[in-house]
Amino acid sequence: METITLRADLQEALEKDAELESRSVNDIVNEAVERYLREQQRAKLDSEIEAYEAMHPELREKHFGQWVAVHNRQLVDHDPDHAELYRRVRVRYGRTSVLIRQVHEQPVEEIWIRTPSKR
Repeated sequence: METITLRADLQEALEKDAELESRSVNDIVNEAVERYLREQQRAKLDSEIEAYEAMHPELREKHFGQWVAVHNRQLVDHDPDHAELYRRVRVRYGRTSVLIRQVHEQPVEEIWIRTPSKR
């Protein structure tokens, strides 16, 4: 495993912040890295959604009603059973973000929410 070395200016700033917040530098760094990884996963899923929407006409034609998995902007698997597809995707890709969607008539389903009217 590679050792991570912070620049001196970052180390100093983190130590000051950690002291002010009564926390450890390690906790602050772990939270920052966790946030970064979540943002990366979200960006990957956004890209997979964009790819899914672009390939939707073909998916609708070939896999209507089935569940599909999109990884690295490519269709990587499909199955009528969501649980089976999910299991295979997890075995193959681990914790990597993979978009799993059921193919419907439209690429994005509208959701209607009724709210009480104000009178």
